[in-house]
Amino acid sequence: MQPKETRRRIYVNEKQRQFLAAKQKRRSYVGGRGSGKTTVAGHETRVEMNYLPRAKGFLAGLTYTQLTSNTVPAMEKAWADHGLREYDQKSGFGHYVKGKRPPANWIKPYQPPSSFENVISFLNGYTIQMLSMDRAELARGGNYDFGHIDESALMKEEHVNKILRPMIRGNIYRFKDEHHQTFCDYTSVPWLPSGQWVFKTEDLAKEDPDNYFFLESTAYDNVAVLGEKYLRDLRNGMTPLEWDVEVMNKRLTKLPNSFYPSFNEEKHGVWKTFTYTHDDKTGLTLAIDSDRDPARELELSFDFNAAFTSVIVCQENGQEFRCLDALWVKQSATTVLDALVSKFIASYESHERKHVVIYGDRNGNNKQVGSNLTFYQTIQQQLAAAGWTSVLMVQGLDPDHRLKHVAINQLLAETNPRLPVMRFNRNKCKYLIISIQQSPINPDWTKNKKSEKSSIDQERATHLSDCFDNIVYRKYGHLFGQVQVHEPVYFLGRS
Repeated sequence: MQPKETRRRIYVNEKQRQFLAAKQKRRSYVGGRGSGKTTVAGHETRVEMNYLPRAKGFLAGLTYTQLTSNTVPAMEKAWADHGLREYDQKSGFGHYVKGKRPPANWIKPYQPPSSFENVISFLNGYTIQMLSMDRAELARGGNYDFGHIDESALMKEEHVNKILRPMIRGNIYRFKDEHHQTFCDYTSVPWLPSGQWVFKTEDLAKEDPDNYFFLESTAYDNVAVLGEKYLRDLRNGMTPLEWDVEVMNKRLTKLPNSFYPSFNEEKHGVWKTFTYTHDDKTGLTLAIDSDRDPARELELSFDFNAAFTSVIVCQENGQEFRCLDALWVKQSATTVLDALVSKFIASYESHERKHVVIYGDRNGNNKQVGSNLTFYQTIQQQLAAAGWTSVLMVQGLDPDHRLKHVAINQLLAETNPRLPVMRFNRNKCKYLIISIQQSPINPDWTKNKKSEKSSIDQERATHLSDCFDNIVYRKYGHLFGQVQVHEPVYFLGRS
């Protein structure tokens, strides 16, 4: 008697169906938030599992944290729709394991991984190796039967073309199925110029449609899953620009008249800001900051606005001036300033040297409404209560706009080896970079700050770039013949 065949009905939207039905080896899915791009990656890998037993491929992301916290859980939800379950050692039931050696009786891949850390193994030998591209050089030399990239616009085109694509090779004699050697990437529309390379698949698909497939999707393509109310509430809670880019998948154009023409995201941005440690409990990798020296003091630069108060966290390390983090608060049950300082204290509780040097907007020397303390005195009192000492470096008037513009761009140009170099943590300073790249210049050399009065999401306005200006010019303006006051003007904290 033949066993009864069981069929599952699984919903996919029309765009997802088109992607899954495509036969091309190279496929790109550029989709807005909620369009189902990560879910379709789950469906695609489930299909590959069926047709490519004993194959080994990769799932690449910018960091392991991105993959384990966001990508894999969404893919697992799709696998669950297909009836797949993570292996339970007690019951002996399940279809895959994560970050550990699979049961001895499971089929092994043709080319087993040397370690099962950050590996997902299925019972028929189908294997997914997770790769973190903030350590791209460690991914070299592999041999894979397929590949997937999540949020590809965050990655360097060079890493994709020179490291990931060449590793999908070989084993043609073992696999005749059309899914073998497929290479798929899934991403949102890039906010930054460095991610525009993802649209090259679109041009290639027009030139060579037999081998390349490109698909764009918006959240409305997935409305049957999300619901009209979800999209309506989402739109009400977003600015028009954020809605257009994040949800409706509209492409951004490059800003032609920048206040920072010398800024180059590729040169100044740093992806390698984590070191990794193995977590024995989960079998996965945990990320630890590597660009911050816990034994060195931190430098803060504030910008004060009632509806958006922000600070960037920096540190000088040798010749490098590093922008480590960008924090902000829009509303609070107390005050936005108290909430912001509390956010910093919580974020850097483990930092060993609890001493900060404070820069920022000169208006912070004004007294707050209903208080005898200035903004900066309030900050220092709150820091002191949490065990931090601090020195304030803000005195005098703001600098001449033209001098500030010239000095900052000379620093960014890196043409003088005696000047410090600016480096930005691209994992934590995404919106600082966007703020810099989206800051126009007026004819009188001032920064065009209309974005601060517009409906744009304020982390993308010029506030964070002002934080950068205030610390960089006050620290390094003297290198350009500008007199800067660096004596501490207010002190609070432990001796």
